[in-house]
Amino acid sequence: GFERDFTLLDGMGSYWDDTNFSALTPKSLYTEDGRYLRHLHDNFYATTTYTDKMISFIDANHGDGKPFFAYVSHQAPHEPYHLPKEWRNRHVGEYDKGWDALRQERLKRQIELGIMPPGMQLAERMWFVPDSTLLAPAARTFFGRKMEIYAGLVENLDYHVGRLIDHLKQIGEYENTIFIVFGDNGAEGTDLFKMIAGTPGTRDYLFAAINWSQTNPNAWGDPGSYVAYGPMWAQVSMTPFSQYKGWLGEGGIRNALIVSGPAVKRPKGSINHGLMFVGDIMPTLLEIAGTQYPKARDGHELPPLVGKSWGTVLAGQAESPRTDQDVIAWELFGNHALRQGDWK
Repeated sequence: GFERDFTLLDGMGSYWDDTNFSALTPKSLYTEDGRYLRHLHDNFYATTTYTDKMISFIDANHGDGKPFFAYVSHQAPHEPYHLPKEWRNRHVGEYDKGWDALRQERLKRQIELGIMPPGMQLAERMWFVPDSTLLAPAARTFFGRKMEIYAGLVENLDYHVGRLIDHLKQIGEYENTIFIVFGDNGAEGTDLFKMIAGTPGTRDYLFAAINWSQTNPNAWGDPGSYVAYGPMWAQVSMTPFSQYKGWLGEGGIRNALIVSGPAVKRPKGSINHGLMFVGDIMPTLLEIAGTQYPKARDGHELPPLVGKSWGTVLAGQAESPRTDQDVIAWELFGNHALRQGDWK
C-alpha cells in the first residue's frame, strides 16, 4: 500500500549491516520500493539511513498538492544496542545506583509531572531480579553500562527524529503535519539472543558465536556486539508497573503516546489518561482526512474497524474515546487479558 519503502523485513537486526542472527537466514532481508536488496549502501547505520530515506521520499513528491502518510518505524531502541562511539559515554556512572533507586526516582518524577496520580506505588520488583544494593560495585557498574548504552541509543533516535522535524519545518510542512509517536509494546526484558542461539554446539549457536562475538563491554555498540539491558532495567523502563514485553500485565502492553499537529486542540503539553488502543489510529486518521472506511473492496466485504476515533479527545471534548462498557481483549504467547473500563 506504500508508494515508496525502505524496509527491514525481519523483526530485528544489526544497525550496522545485514548480519542476521541464525544460520538459517544469515542475512537480514531488506526491500526498497518493493524490491529485495542484495547489498546495503556504504556507511549504513539504521537510524541515520531510515531518516535519510524518509526525507528523500517526502521530497520526491513535495509540491504535488497531495497529503502524505509516512510510517517511520525505527529499529531503535530495539536490541541489539548499536550506536556510534560518540553517543556511548554521555551517561557514565548514572545508573550505578541500581534499578530499585532509579524506579523510585522515576515514579517521583512521574507524579510531579501528573503522569501518575499522587499515592501511586511501585509494583514489587520481579521475583527473579536481584536487589541491586546487594551487588558488588563492579557488578553494578557492569549492569549500569548496559543502561548507559541504551540511554545513548534513545538520545540518538531523538536526534534523528529531530532531523526529520527540522526538515518538515524547512519545506513548510511542519504546521500542517499530524504526528503520532508511540512504541509497539512494553520494554524488552527477555534474553532474545539466548533464545535465538539455542543449545551450545548447534548450528545457530555456532553462527552466533562466530558473528556476534564482540562481548567485551568496551566493544558494546560495535558491529558484532549484542547488548540488551535485561529484565531489571526493563522494569525500570515500565515504571511503576510489573512485567515487560511478552506478558499482558501493564508493564508488557503499556506505551507512551504523543499526538501533535493541527487536529489537536487541547493545551500544549497536556496529559490525557484515557484508554487508547493501536486499532484507534485508522479511524482517527480517516476522520481527520474527512473520508469513510469502505464496506467492500474489489467485490469483497471488508472486516469492520475495531478501534474508535480519537477525534473528540484531540478536540478537548472528551477524555477517552471509550465508555466503561467498551471491551478490549488481548492474546500473546498463550497469555490472555480482557479490559472493561477500569477492570482488567
